[in-house]
Amino acid sequence: MEHETKASSSGGRHGSHKHNKKKRMPLALKIILLVVLALLLAGAVWGLHFYQEITSPESLFEPQTTPSPAPVETPAAPAPTATAEPTPSPTPDPDAVLRSEADLDFMKNRVNILLLGIDESTEREEWGSFRTDTIMLVTIDFSTNDVDIISIPRDSYVKIYTAKGNLADEASPYAKINSAFSAGGGAQKNGFAYTTNTVSKLLGIPVEYYVGFNMNVVKEVVDAMGGVDYNVDIEVTMNGRELHPGMQHLDGQAVLDYCRQRKGSSDIARVGRQQMMIAAILQQLKNTNQIANIPTIYKAVEQNIMTNLSFKQICSLSLVALHMDMSQLGTHTVEGKAFSYAARDYWGIYVSRLEKLLKDIYGSTPSVDQDVDVDLILAQIEMNRQLIATELAAANNAYAQGVGILQGYGSYLDQTTRDTLQYYLDQLEDAIEAEDKSLLDACTPPVQQLNSQIINALNSGAYGIVQ
Repeated sequence: MEHETKASSSGGRHGSHKHNKKKRMPLALKIILLVVLALLLAGAVWGLHFYQEITSPESLFEPQTTPSPAPVETPAAPAPTATAEPTPSPTPDPDAVLRSEADLDFMKNRVNILLLGIDESTEREEWGSFRTDTIMLVTIDFSTNDVDIISIPRDSYVKIYTAKGNLADEASPYAKINSAFSAGGGAQKNGFAYTTNTVSKLLGIPVEYYVGFNMNVVKEVVDAMGGVDYNVDIEVTMNGRELHPGMQHLDGQAVLDYCRQRKGSSDIARVGRQQMMIAAILQQLKNTNQIANIPTIYKAVEQNIMTNLSFKQICSLSLVALHMDMSQLGTHTVEGKAFSYAARDYWGIYVSRLEKLLKDIYGSTPSVDQDVDVDLILAQIEMNRQLIATELAAANNAYAQGVGILQGYGSYLDQTTRDTLQYYLDQLEDAIEAEDKSLLDACTPPVQQLNSQIINALNSGAYGIVQ
């Protein structure tokens, strides 16, 4: 069978060759591999759990204890007699076992599954009010067993859509893509629906399935493996914990800190570090025997995953894990460039490059949202700034004057006047940062008027100040 070679960079495939003889990885290794790689994290682990439960359920769970019978005297044992050796039971074929439970209709077409890493950890609150630090679209071609993972930077500047597929805010439709989850009410409400629809509208492809996991999954999976050896390339500081550059053995918490670190770099740099960490974990899994740890990994994953995949669909994903070759796995990142707008940092998408990537993977170009192209967005921002240049200048002058009054004469003003001026200044500051004409028109006049009143009072000696 012919398969195209997958590139590990964002550029997609770069040619093809025949695999005359594939190396078959052990089932257990493939299962753990896809655990680490996420989506197939859910599918493969649960599928293996099912398989092992059928073939050797005692390997998954602690043995059940039974009451011990009261001791009784036993007569002397007679001389042993020869007994026939029991005939071993044939080991079921994993392909046959999984295929018997798999959703064969699910496997007829390409499937797109959104993998979401929720920014929850033991150091944060419960699910529901968090954003998605990790956003990956996993697309699986069941006809070839090809798997592509497309990382979407969390700061991507996109339009947010509701569970019904409508714009969440028609007046201000753009936001960071990671805000879709919280806008939908998180895991307890429509967070997954908001996010899947937002990604679907962005890429122009159907996204019907999701796998959400909290950050504890990373920690617990690595700990279940016994840690990982890794050459740390940056200084990491996270909640009082520190990592220093150099080769070292990392436990689950250290790996989580490394993968979450953004200070001193960027979200794109963090995505790159996550990909390097995945590679290191995979290498360690290849070099060590992890079969005995599969039950532990399964239990850790089971507690921290939410998905709308059915059990039969999960078995279908496990079949992909069983038969795929590493060359059939492609990892990509949505390309673009960083920009700032309204006092916030964003990732602007190169739509033409995204279209090329999707055509490379899907064989045709989906209807990518043209309105999110970074060059178009930046042109619109600059045009908007020119249109409101006069309003911005007036607002900045009023703001600077008000701040000067508070700093120079605040102690002479009565409490009500100080609080009122501070209130209007806070509103005006937000309007300036948003670069929104309607807000500027609403917030600038009150500051101008109050500034004028205070200055007139100061000049008349109302506050007891001799000019």
